[in-house]
Amino acid sequence: MSENFDALGAALTQSIPPMLTALEAMEVAQQAYHPARPNAVAEFLVAYTQGLEEAIAALAPHQFPEHVQQFETHLKTCLKYAARSTDNFSQVVNDDLAFLRASRTLCKAREALFPLATLLNPIHQFFLEPSLRQSTEISDHWLAEAEQPPISHIENDYTERGGASIYIPHNLNTDEPTPLVISLHGGGGHGRDQLWSWLREARSRSFILVTPTSAQETWPLSEPEQTLPQLLALIQHIASVSNLDKNHILLSGMSDGGTHCLQLGLMSDTPFTHLAPFSGTLDPNLVSTGRIQLAREKPIYLVHGQADWMFPRELGDFTAQLLTEHHADLCYRSLPGLGHAFARSELPQLLSWFAPTLTMET
Repeated sequence: MSENFDALGAALTQSIPPMLTALEAMEVAQQAYHPARPNAVAEFLVAYTQGLEEAIAALAPHQFPEHVQQFETHLKTCLKYAARSTDNFSQVVNDDLAFLRASRTLCKAREALFPLATLLNPIHQFFLEPSLRQSTEISDHWLAEAEQPPISHIENDYTERGGASIYIPHNLNTDEPTPLVISLHGGGGHGRDQLWSWLREARSRSFILVTPTSAQETWPLSEPEQTLPQLLALIQHIASVSNLDKNHILLSGMSDGGTHCLQLGLMSDTPFTHLAPFSGTLDPNLVSTGRIQLAREKPIYLVHGQADWMFPRELGDFTAQLLTEHHADLCYRSLPGLGHAFARSELPQLLSWFAPTLTMET
């Protein structure tokens, strides 16, 4: 039995690093993807796909003892969805929907893996920002996370709409107010997936993260006020279970979520103190109704890709121009090479801009 367990341990040691490397490579591929050059992503992932396949093959002959079957289930579910993701990414050259499938299966891989973050240090470090990946073992601070799981879902299964996923750090200091980030997914997306675009940063910097799901396939852009009760209820819930920093409530969003972010953030008497729209557009109704006047002195961190194929860069430039003309406290990031993708690489700078307490030493 001990020999079998030693062999399993050796296989895990061999398999987990290439699995984690492949997952991170696919995150890079997500931000780099452009439909005009799908071959670039497919070719970039070839070596990582091979490493993932070798990891799966190395584990295949081994049986897991009964007392670690839950560990086995999470790990093999992660590997299954990681393999589906690389397969989906390999099909982007000939299938326009393959990228969306790859993004969904990649989120499912990370969701399956996260419960193991307090069991193995490499997995723990995968869910931290790189500058925190120095320790050779999991500290007691992080081991305590297993006793109070930080992720919860409110009516937010993939078969449900109108719910939300929530990350609340296990170690909140209730004497100190905690910033809140609310992130809205893009059209056809889901809050359960959107969580993983911010989870590593939320876990590293100890802020509360809420990722709602729209009631329909996308947000009600023609009647944006319909979303407000959902978000206000979520903020009220967070305030009831934490010491919420009401001076630091960031509303962000990607694509349709970015457009909706500006719609909601430029309503009067809303609690959103900062806005961060990614790759969205400016609703013309904000101008025609005069609501754009509410942008005055509003802290807004606007991100748009110069290679965006859905909402061309000119729309980002025009949005920045209008917000500037209406005296928004604007930081505009026009990113070379970025297509219509979530620019996760912007989050460290964005979070320092949003709340100085979230700045990490580099």
